[in-house]
Amino acid sequence: MKYNYLCALFVLFTLTACVPQPVFYGTGNPQPVPQLVVQADAVVEVIPDQLELRLGVVTQQETAGQALRDNNERMRAVMKQLAEMGIAVNEMQTGQFQIRPEWSVPPRPTPANWQRRIVAYQVSNELQITTTRIDLAGELLGIAQQAGANQIGNLQFSLADPETAQLKAIDLATTKARNKAHTLATAAGVRLGELLSLSLDNSTAFAAPKMMFAEARTAVADTVPVATGKVDIQAAVTAIYRLQNAQPAQ
Repeated sequence: MKYNYLCALFVLFTLTACVPQPVFYGTGNPQPVPQLVVQADAVVEVIPDQLELRLGVVTQQETAGQALRDNNERMRAVMKQLAEMGIAVNEMQTGQFQIRPEWSVPPRPTPANWQRRIVAYQVSNELQITTTRIDLAGELLGIAQQAGANQIGNLQFSLADPETAQLKAIDLATTKARNKAHTLATAAGVRLGELLSLSLDNSTAFAAPKMMFAEARTAVADTVPVATGKVDIQAAVTAIYRLQNAQPAQ
């Protein structure tokens, strides 16, 4: 009797161990929060208050010494004229200075024993002007050439302190992004929630117009007509909002 009882317990234990245990699962992976991403940009036009200009003096002589002396004389005359016009010393900066030989050109046909040789030397001296005297733009172009500059160009108008205009552009871009988000949410029939992220994509200043670097060997004028135009300050932002009553994607 006792043996039969022990066998029954063993069979019951075996069957119980073989029954699969219940596994409890959660409600599933959390659904992504519905979001709205908007981008907006703004441009602020500002009257420039700074002028940038490159003046170059190029001389060429048979010897390097003579070419250098001629160049120095003409550049001193240019700098003196600029000072008399009201350009301060700290508004002038030497940009690039170079002395290089000019080589002979082989004839056609070229003899077998022909060898090239130095026929002249060229000296280049470049002066970078950065000044707030916008009113002198046209006069600078004309007087500098008369004083001895034979390469004049890269005239560019900009802002001495663009931060105020940049902040205004950022403010306008942010307002446009917020208005765009409200319009999109209303059109979609959902409610705009909290701002999750706001980033500044860029905030840069672009100057216009620009006059390319050019030769001015024969032009003679006291004043060159110049239009300053305006400086464009651009800013772009990206905003991400939570959507309150939007149905998450299944």
